[in-house]
Amino acid sequence: MPFLDSFERPISYLRISVTDRCNFRCLYCRPAKGIELRRSHEMLRYEEIERVARAAASLGINKVRLTGGEPLVRKGVVGLVEMLSSIPGIDDLSMTTNG
Repeated sequence: MPFLDSFERPISYLRISVTDRCNFRCLYCRPAKGIELRRSHEMLRYEEIERVARAAASLGINKVRLTGGEPLVRKGVVGLVEMLSSIPGIDDLSMTTNG
C-alpha cells in the first residue's frame, strides 16, 4: 500500500536534508540573522541516512532527493551518494545544489 498525502496522492519520494550549512547567503534562503546552525553531532550520520532510505524503499519509496543547505559542503557526501545508489528499489537519486 503506497503512502498517500492529504489529497490521497501517492508519495514516492524521500527528501533528506544532509546539512544546514551553505557557502552562499541567498536572501530567499538564508537571512543575515536568526539562523542557528546545527552542531555536527545533531545531524544524522550517513549510516543512519542509509538505514532510513532502505526502510523507505522497502515501503515503496523509489526516489531520494538530497538537499541542504548546500549538500556538497558536507564532507563525504559522495560516499553517501554511493551508499544510496546501491539500495534496491531506489530508481531516482538527485541532489539540489547551488553549483
